[in-house]
Amino acid sequence: MFTLDSLQLYCDLIETKSFSRTAEKNYLTQSAVSQRIRALERQYGQTLIDRGQGRGQAEPTEAGRILYHGARRLLREAAALDAQMKELSDELRGTVRVATVYSVGLHALPPRLKPFLAAHPSVNVHLEYKPTDEVYQDVMSGAVDIGIVACPSSRRGLMIAPFGEEEMAVICAPEHPLASKSTVRMKDLEGVSFIGFQTDIPTRKLIESRLTAAGVRVRTTATFDNIETIKNIVEIGNGISILPIDTVRQEIREGTLVAVPFRRADSFRRPTGLLVKKARAERAVIRTFLAEIGSGEGMSRDSAA
Repeated sequence: MFTLDSLQLYCDLIETKSFSRTAEKNYLTQSAVSQRIRALERQYGQTLIDRGQGRGQAEPTEAGRILYHGARRLLREAAALDAQMKELSDELRGTVRVATVYSVGLHALPPRLKPFLAAHPSVNVHLEYKPTDEVYQDVMSGAVDIGIVACPSSRRGLMIAPFGEEEMAVICAPEHPLASKSTVRMKDLEGVSFIGFQTDIPTRKLIESRLTAAGVRVRTTATFDNIETIKNIVEIGNGISILPIDTVRQEIREGTLVAVPFRRADSFRRPTGLLVKKARAERAVIRTFLAEIGSGEGMSRDSAA
């Protein structure tokens, strides 16, 4: 019975048309190549190579051409099977490097990450917490496999998978006048002292767009680059903010902050997304992570990519 190695050797001979080049390519002597080809001929009882005098090149006979085309097909199928099996191994083991903004990584990611790690114990997830711009940079440069951001935007060469949507609410200290309300309108925020995000944070643009649409102006007294600091400042009574409700669940339980939802007409959500380069998305372990961690709505890609 033939082996894949013998078929590969035969195909190399047909493609190079030279016993010597085939020997060099396979780190064999020319005599060893000739012996293996004769072994194939004995196996099938056919002459596979025309060894006519003076030709100078190894040419297949009719039987040799049939064997070549069949062997090439089998070798392609074997390579595809090998890649598929390696992918299965990749899906069960390996490292996924993730860069995430603080708010999503600290609050929305853990409930999804825990069952993923339980289902794939040989997969190691390496987490880094970074500002939004650095998350995009690290995904684009290949420093990490996946990025997680709020209000994802299209970037050349990046694919985006939905991660989820977070309900936004007014966050204030328990003694603030708004804390006693069951719901608030955007207009209730006119002129309030407001603790917001810095100008380069996408969530700030989302909040400003909603305030502007409602014709509301707040008095921004301080800005920060992360939710944890904003919560601390609001907690001491220096103003209110608008944050995802899920990011203040612990403070609500502890009674240090109050979350007041918007009335239905003014309610809105903050989208979050997973970022990945197309080439990385082809790895089985990355595909599995995206499928099980994401919202399952599929991926979009910048048309310029």
